[in-house]
Amino acid sequence: RVLRATGSLYLHCDPTASHYLKIVLDAIFGPVNFVNEVVWKRSDAKGDASGQGAKHFGRVNDIILAYSKLSGHNTFHPQFNELEDEYIKKWYRHKDPDGRRYKLDNMLGPGGAAKGNPSYEVMGVTRYWRYSRAHMTELIEQGRVIQTNPGTVPMYKRYLDESRGVPLTSNWSDIRPIHGWANEKLGYPTQKPLALLERIISASSNPGDIVLDPFCGCGTAVHAAEKLGRGWIGIDITHLAVSLIERRMKDAFPGIAFDVHGTPKD
Repeated sequence: RVLRATGSLYLHCDPTASHYLKIVLDAIFGPVNFVNEVVWKRSDAKGDASGQGAKHFGRVNDIILAYSKLSGHNTFHPQFNELEDEYIKKWYRHKDPDGRRYKLDNMLGPGGAAKGNPSYEVMGVTRYWRYSRAHMTELIEQGRVIQTNPGTVPMYKRYLDESRGVPLTSNWSDIRPIHGWANEKLGYPTQKPLALLERIISASSNPGDIVLDPFCGCGTAVHAAEKLGRGWIGIDITHLAVSLIERRMKDAFPGIAFDVHGTPKD
């Protein structure tokens, strides 16, 4: 009811119930508005009982279900991880005289004529290309097309400093859980890493949008929202949560002003 037409809902659960909750969400939003099932690696195998005689694989994942209000209308900003050093060494192994690294990318049009790709000659090679002749000419003039040897298929020079990184998939293993020694640890049993909520909010909202967390616990979502320049509303029913969030937000954002409504009386 309160979700904007461009909005998204994220529900976090463990694998013991996530499949049941997906059925509930399908009933509420409609299966067409299902966006993603994200698998977050929340712990290491050594922290699970699998190494102590348990008869199952290590249970290290949580599930995050994402739904949109209207299919295709949801706000979404692709997220990227940094390229690893080994990947850079393997693929960006070419250098310009000034030291600028680049890799060689395929310019052939997938599907050929059947997909409407144009056919013409480039540097003595005739193929179906993914670019129009005019755009190909521009790329050649910019020095972005290279032929490694006479007669070989020309390739596109893609520079390392232009890369946004590796596009994020639905498998999230790069956000570490909150360990006992972590600076952000508050002692709240279901506390999530700030980076996890920052990723979700960055992907599915714009600055100035409002983030609603109706079960906000220790306030990680509202903390991330404030940090990223979003408005926010957090709801919880316990004294512990309310007082913890008040202290957390004031410590993280000195001088912040917010209202607290409906604090539990008993």
